[in-house]
Amino acid sequence: MVFSTFIENPVLAVIALAFASFSNDLVMPGSWGACMDVGGRYAGTLSGTMNMMGNLGGAVASAAAPYILKMAGDDWNIVLYVAAGVYFLGTFFWLTVDPVTPIDHGEALAHA
Repeated sequence: MVFSTFIENPVLAVIALAFASFSNDLVMPGSWGACMDVGGRYAGTLSGTMNMMGNLGGAVASAAAPYILKMAGDDWNIVLYVAAGVYFLGTFFWLTVDPVTPIDHGEALAHA
C-alpha cells in the first residue's frame, strides 16, 4: 500500500493497491481458522464479532478519511499511510492471539 504512493504511473499504482488487497485476502483463511481454534463451539460468535469489528473499522476509516484529507491538505498519500499503519499495528495484535489454547467456556459460564 505504501509502495503505491511512490509510483508515478496511475495504472501501476492501482496494480500495487490491488496487490495490497490481494495480500490482505491471503491472510483471511488464517484469521477464520484462528476463530475456529480459539472459539470452539462458539466459533461462529467469535468470527461474527471479528467480522463486525472489521466492518466497524471500515466505517470509521470511511468517515475519518475526509478529516485526514483536510488536515493533510488534500494529500491522499497520508490517508494511505494511515491505513498502512493500521495494518502494521494489526500484525502486532495478531501476535498476541494464542490459537492453540481455546477459550475456557466452562469457567466463564460458572461465573455467569
